[in-house]
Amino acid sequence: MTDPVPDWTLLGSSPAYDGYVRVRRDRYRLPDGSESDWDVVEVGDTVTVIAITTDDSVVLFDQYRVGPQRVLGELPGGLIDPGEDAVVAGVRELREETGYRAGAVYDAGTEWAAANARRRRHVIIAADCVRVADPGWGEHETGRVRTIPATDLLEHLTAGETSDAGPAVRALVRFAGDHGVDPALLGLRSRARELLTEYPAGDGAGDSAGASDPFDAFWIAAEGKPADRLWAELDELAADAGEAVRRYERASLHDFLGEEVEAIPLYRGALDAGLTGERRSACIIQLASSLRNVGDASGALALLHRFPDTDPLADAARAFEALALFSDQKPAPALRTALRALAPHLPAYRGSVTAYAAELSAPHRIRVISVAVIVADGFVLAEEYPGGPGSGPFLRAPGGGVEYGETAAAAMRRELREELAAEVDDLRLLTVSENIFDDGRKSGHEIAHVFAVRSAALEALPRGQRLPVLDGDTSVGWHRIDDLRRGATPFYPAGILDLVAAVDAGAV
Repeated sequence: MTDPVPDWTLLGSSPAYDGYVRVRRDRYRLPDGSESDWDVVEVGDTVTVIAITTDDSVVLFDQYRVGPQRVLGELPGGLIDPGEDAVVAGVRELREETGYRAGAVYDAGTEWAAANARRRRHVIIAADCVRVADPGWGEHETGRVRTIPATDLLEHLTAGETSDAGPAVRALVRFAGDHGVDPALLGLRSRARELLTEYPAGDGAGDSAGASDPFDAFWIAAEGKPADRLWAELDELAADAGEAVRRYERASLHDFLGEEVEAIPLYRGALDAGLTGERRSACIIQLASSLRNVGDASGALALLHRFPDTDPLADAARAFEALALFSDQKPAPALRTALRALAPHLPAYRGSVTAYAAELSAPHRIRVISVAVIVADGFVLAEEYPGGPGSGPFLRAPGGGVEYGETAAAAMRRELREELAAEVDDLRLLTVSENIFDDGRKSGHEIAHVFAVRSAALEALPRGQRLPVLDGDTSVGWHRIDDLRRGATPFYPAGILDLVAAVDAGAV
C-alpha cells in the first residue's frame, strides 16, 4: 500500500482579478515547509447538453470563441444560475441557444473543469428533441444552430474542435452503462451503446465500454408481443447467460405478464444464485414490488428499508418503499419517504420540502391491532424500541395492524410470519384491550386483541439473544416478567402484565 499524498495547508486568500471571471490568489504551505502562491479561477458551474433529435441527429451551436480565436462547433449549454438545478439549466440553455425543446432527460453527472478552478461542468443527455422556436440569444451572443448525424458525434468530439468533448464522452460512457435509466430513455441508451461500440477504437479497447446488454433490445420491443413469442425469444437469449441472470430475466418476464406469484421465487433464486451489480439492485426492487402486489407489504418493506442510499437506484427503491408503506396502512411514513426521495431533485424549495416531510404525522384514527403473549419460564418475548428525546426505551408485545377484511386471529398469524418469519402453532384470545397513549414522541388510540400464542420457532430463541424484526429496525428478545411488573421498562399494551404473568403460571 502506498503512502497517501499529504495535504497542503491553506494560509490565506486574496483577490487577484475581478472581471467576467474572478481570480483569487491562495497562499499554501507545502509538505516540505516551503510556501507558494497559486491563482484559482472562480466562475459559476456550467452545463453541457447532448441533444438528440427525433430524427437521430445531434444539435450543435457554432460560436466564435475568443480563446481559440475561431468558431467552434459546440454542444449547447452555458452557466447555471445561482441556486438553479443543473438539469433545469440545461433544458433552459438548450431552448435559449437553439430553440429546441428537450424530451426525456438524463443527468450524466459532473466533473471539475480544471485543476485550478472551482467550476463544475455538468452534462445532461436529452432525447426526442424538437425545434419549437427561434433561439433566444442574449446580449453579445451570436452563432449558428445546426445538426449532425448521431453517427458523426464521436468523430466530432474527438476531432479537437469543441471545448466540452471530454465531459461529453464521459457522459456517453456513463449513460451507456447505466442499467437504471428512465424507461423513456431506454431506446436512446441502446443507441449510445451502438455509437460507442461502432466507433473505431484502434486495438478494440473501447469495445467493453460500449458493450450492449442483449436483453435491452428484448425489453424495448416487448410491448404488444404475445406471451409465447416473448418466452421463446427470452429462452433463446438466456441460453448463454449465467444461472442468476437467467432466473432474474425469467422473473422479470413473469412480472411483465402480470404473473407476480410465479416471479417471486425466481427473483429470490436469482439473489441466492449471486446476482450482482445493477441487476441485483433492480431484482430487489422488483421482488419487493411483486410482494406488495400479492399482499405482502411487510415483506416488501423488509427488502427496501435497508436499500443503500448510495445505490444508483436508491430513489426508485424509495418510491416502491413509499408504495409498500401505504399498502401497510402507514400513510404518513409513505408520504414522508416519497417526499424525501423527491426533494433533492426539485429546482427550488428542497429544504422546505425536506423539513415539512420530517414533520408529517399520521392522521388521528383508532387502530385495531393483534398482539402476541409468548411466555416461557418466567420470561415474555417483547419487541424492543429505543428511547428518544424526552423518553426512554420501551417494550411492546409482538404484532401489528389488522387489515380490512381480516380477522384478528388471521392478522396475528400473518404479522408473526411477516415480521419474525415464525409460524403460529396455537393461539387463543385472552382479552381485548383499549390503549390510548401519548409518550411525547407519538400519540395513538389502539384496540388490541391480545392472544396467547404458542410458536416453537420463537420459543426456541435462547435467552440473551435478539431476533431482528424483518420489516423494521427493532428486534425481539426475552424479558423477565417480574422485572417488568416492577416497572423496569414500560411494556405495551398497558395494563396486560398481570395477564402475561397469569399465562406464564398456567392460570388462564
